[in-house]
Amino acid sequence: MSKWKDHFGFPETRGKYGFLLVLIVDAFGAGLFLPLSVLYFQVTANLPLPAIGLTLTIATVCTLPLSLITGNLVDRFGARHITAISQIIQAFGFLGYLFVHTLSSLFGTAFLVTMGSRVFFAASASLIVDIASPHERDRWFGLVGAIRNIGLGIGGFLAGFVMATNNPDMYHLLIGCSALCYLVAGCLLLRLPEPEQRHHMQVAKEPVGTIWQNHLFLVFLLCNVTFPLCALMLTIALPVYVTEAVHAPGWIPGSALMLNSLLIIGGQTLVVRILEPYRRTRSIGAAALTWGVSCSFFAIALLISRTILIPYLFLAVAIHTLASLLYGPAVSALIADLAPASQRGRYLATYEFVWGIASALAPALFSLLYVVTPTLPWILLVILISASGISMLWLERRLPARAVRANKPSNNS
Repeated sequence: MSKWKDHFGFPETRGKYGFLLVLIVDAFGAGLFLPLSVLYFQVTANLPLPAIGLTLTIATVCTLPLSLITGNLVDRFGARHITAISQIIQAFGFLGYLFVHTLSSLFGTAFLVTMGSRVFFAASASLIVDIASPHERDRWFGLVGAIRNIGLGIGGFLAGFVMATNNPDMYHLLIGCSALCYLVAGCLLLRLPEPEQRHHMQVAKEPVGTIWQNHLFLVFLLCNVTFPLCALMLTIALPVYVTEAVHAPGWIPGSALMLNSLLIIGGQTLVVRILEPYRRTRSIGAAALTWGVSCSFFAIALLISRTILIPYLFLAVAIHTLASLLYGPAVSALIADLAPASQRGRYLATYEFVWGIASALAPALFSLLYVVTPTLPWILLVILISASGISMLWLERRLPARAVRANKPSNNS
């Protein structure tokens, strides 16, 4: 491996450029659409905003069980095929968006897109494991996270120009480009050879329900529910809380979220490299502590002087982002090493199901607590994340050594 790659925490990518291209094209396609996910239907189909939000939410909730189903399919047919199929499903869904004029057609196409997205995230984690060498899984998860944020950033930048025109034809063009990205990524992935790790993996198949007998893993999942809630709260709660409760300038949320993306792009792989000698459970525990600090910062933002409020909020966002950098690659790699090889797809997909539950709960949880008092969502998160962090340290001694450490045991921790 090149010295510069190792220094900045990049994995060895030789012979895997085709898979990298697939991930980049997919991330760009997602970035084109996400900023327009609600506004598109309001501009092009003239549908009422509350009805759009409710329809998209119902479609999302209906697809939650697909994560669990996907895990079984991945273990049986391989992550490459299932990931490619998910991208093609999303491509057809986005093409359907070009013809949406009613709520019923919106639900049908949104269900297709959300189904593809749900299957993608449940399968792509296993694909990353198949691509990566066993000792580089953390680095690959970190690199993929950075790539996704680059795609979202570029796509969001282009989407901003389209939103400025308010021209339905431009909206249609952007959605068409997004569909093309998914179609290209899926077809390219189908043409690529089976990843090296998958090709050499010979394992005995185990019964589907075995995962539910692993009580240690179920406790681990329960302890991890709070982490995605914290991660999601930045995009869900920050815009409303900062502008309405804290009375900060309206440009702060967008700039803060841009800072979040830039920090992930520039720092994710480097953070993974720094953490490699340490236990993954310690990284997750550090993420819990860091999220607790950032949520506390947001909770007391109402008391901060106006003269330092803006830098204070950016500091809170930076701390919040650091927690995501500590948490994401470590937990995915830990689950991949915790799972038996024959059930790795099921284990990773079940964790994705937890993320799906959190994404469904987060908006409602924030709304209900916010109306009681604006700081209550942050206070509750501090309590929950503290309990999760302590639980993770309790689990550390009970988890297999192969899952706890990214590399061979060292004396650094």
